[in-house]
Amino acid sequence: MAFSILASACQKLFCTGLLLSVGVVNISATFPGNTGNTNDPTTPASTKATTTTLKGVDVSRWQKEVNWPLVKESEITFAFVKATQADFRLDPYFDTNWSETKRVGIKRGAYHFFIPEAPIEGQIDMFINTVRLEPGDLPPVLDIEVWDKNVSAEALRQKMHTWLQAVEQHYGIKPIIYTNQNYYRRWLKGHFQDYHFWIARYSPVEPETHHTDKWMFWQYTDSGRISGIKSAVDMNFFVGDMETLAGMCVPEPSEPYINPLAQLKHKHPLP
Repeated sequence: MAFSILASACQKLFCTGLLLSVGVVNISATFPGNTGNTNDPTTPASTKATTTTLKGVDVSRWQKEVNWPLVKESEITFAFVKATQADFRLDPYFDTNWSETKRVGIKRGAYHFFIPEAPIEGQIDMFINTVRLEPGDLPPVLDIEVWDKNVSAEALRQKMHTWLQAVEQHYGIKPIIYTNQNYYRRWLKGHFQDYHFWIARYSPVEPETHHTDKWMFWQYTDSGRISGIKSAVDMNFFVGDMETLAGMCVPEPSEPYINPLAQLKHKHPLP
């Protein structure tokens, strides 16, 4: 996903090398997918409790053709695929990426790149007329990372709520909100308590959220390199195990949807 996070190139390279080399991410000693900011500024990340996590990518036309069997061999568990943007643009690689991820056994999810000034009804229609979710697919994602000076913060959030509610009603599953750390702090913090966040933060330190908010995916670099993708790619961690990830997905028709956060609290009760 294209967005602006001001960080030096050396910091990105350090973060990427650190996370990829160990294959784990340092997480606060509550439960994975924490609610709120549990970072203790006096405690280095390396001394916090660690947990294994699932690794994933997100792709769009910028990655062009992807060799998904090779990606699967790189221990990629899930992938988010760009589907639509605004009320007029379909990602030209969506259909191929959508079918290939399923074929090779990678958990797949689709995302919509939100443009604040574009008509909200058109953005809803563009997505639901493009993406057909099936049992086992990850929830839809609203990618919000651009700002328009002609759209107030209140109007922005109202448009987001409209999209999220309409998409949830259509698919029967609550969407995820993707954003970067700075955008979250400025515009979204504390306003979407019913949704899980996927946050981009290119740092060895995990995302920070308001105590009422919840994050479950962390995009830790946009400079990842893996077999099957010729260009740099966004890399992500899901903070939980495979059972928890599966619990987030579209259920079989006879199965009730279980809030994955409730599962995590059950497995890892708060002290």
